[in-house]
Amino acid sequence: MSDIVVRVALPEDHAFLAACMGGLQEAEIEVEANRSSVDESAEPHLNWVLGQVAAKDGAVFVAEFQGQRVGCLMCTMGEDNGEYVKPKHRRYGYVNDLYVGQKARGTGTADALMQAAEDYFREKGLTNMRLGVLSENQRARSFYERLGWHSYEQVYRKNL
Repeated sequence: MSDIVVRVALPEDHAFLAACMGGLQEAEIEVEANRSSVDESAEPHLNWVLGQVAAKDGAVFVAEFQGQRVGCLMCTMGEDNGEYVKPKHRRYGYVNDLYVGQKARGTGTADALMQAAEDYFREKGLTNMRLGVLSENQRARSFYERLGWHSYEQVYRKNL
């Protein structure tokens, strides 16, 4: 893990980030039929997420392993509406997207990216983080659970 460097993304990382979004989309297509093709979704999704990062005090991190860019994480801040959540817990960090390339999987890159997000949100004074994961993505779910994440809320869907 000491060979992994996580840094804030730079403008020159844009093409790499778009490739990450493509890789993430390819993985999600395998478990969810409603996903758009990589060609039509990677760049527009990246641009949407970057807009969310700018609007919601977020961050984009890039991981390098042995001098090569191998993964990224994009995160924003959210807030629960209403009074049902205690005020000190209403604001939360949200991991929008996490991707690590095939060759870097198992190297600790995803752990390092998640740690960077945790550190970022702690510095912002937040007390919790959230993320979404497809129900059928068992590999990702196992990874998050290994890091101490647990199910907080579930969204159900019914196809019509």
